[in-house]
Amino acid sequence: MNKSKLWLGVILSAVVLGLAVVYLLQMWMPQDTLNWGLYIAVALIAIRSLVRIAQLAKVAGEKSEDKE
Repeated sequence: MNKSKLWLGVILSAVVLGLAVVYLLQMWMPQDTLNWGLYIAVALIAIRSLVRIAQLAKVAGEKSEDKE
């Protein structure tokens, strides 16, 4: 994976994470079952975005060590 694809992946994951966090803050403590399901789904998307950013950072770190 080249450097530009890594950065694009990090940026897109950060945008998705930001949107998820904003939604979670706006919909704090939903009242009905459907909204709770949506709230949990968005929380899982936010967690997945964090994991994706960590994976991309690990790959970027490995690539920079290989160059040295």
